[in-house]
Amino acid sequence: MTAILLALASSSAHLIRAPGARAGAAAAPTFESKLKHFAAAAELPALRTEAARLESEMQSAVEEQDFAAAATLRDQLSDLRQKDPAFLASNLRERLEALVRRESYGEAATTRDQLLVLRRFQPQYQLAGLWKGVYPNHGEATVKIHYEGDTLVAVKMTGDEHVPAGETTFRADLTTPYQEPAAVEAVEEDLVGVRVEVVSVGSDGTSQQREVERYQGEGRIAARGFQHAHYVPGQLFLMDNDVIGFLWLQLGTFVVFNRVQDGPDEMIERRAVDA
Repeated sequence: MTAILLALASSSAHLIRAPGARAGAAAAPTFESKLKHFAAAAELPALRTEAARLESEMQSAVEEQDFAAAATLRDQLSDLRQKDPAFLASNLRERLEALVRRESYGEAATTRDQLLVLRRFQPQYQLAGLWKGVYPNHGEATVKIHYEGDTLVAVKMTGDEHVPAGETTFRADLTTPYQEPAAVEAVEEDLVGVRVEVVSVGSDGTSQQREVERYQGEGRIAARGFQHAHYVPGQLFLMDNDVIGFLWLQLGTFVVFNRVQDGPDEMIERRAVDA
């Protein structure tokens, strides 16, 4: 069983970028061979947290000119990243942009197709269809998720006096999983919100915090009659195969959605995403 905890926390936009690729690396394996090394979807959040830690430690080692330690951390980080389909997808997107700039359209088409294949290994692209959640002060509502490129879009099928049916309730950029900053240096007042902790509860009543995939997004809010509708920062949480959540950060509103059993239309849409 999965429980959700809300705690006051702060956000920060400070992230450390990885140094460039190592020199003298062996020739890259084929695309097909890389697919065999991916970690299971449930292992990806912990893998990315460990990768972020290694990246931070590597940067510190470089700043301290401890290059032997930096090299060891670099190799460990490289091994981890080979297990993450999101890292390969990021590299392929950069390659696709470069190929288009060079007008190498044949290679660009191959790279585009590889990106589509990678979606099958990324749980954030397996969410198309109907979901039900309970909105505070509005009750149960059904939303339909579809994709616009690498953006997940959730449209309300059940409307309310603020956001009617047919309007987008939230959306999320799926290109890069969100990672908590290693340190919080300074926080602007408008970035203060809540942090969601997902906890697994065992049959004996013991609980353990569980890491889940998160993606930056935007949630829609509006006054009555859909007046002054606008988006505010948010986060999409992938908690289980059939459970997701969305957090409207500044409001502190977190809605859990459960997947609705697919009908014929949703099955067709999900197959289209996988194609």
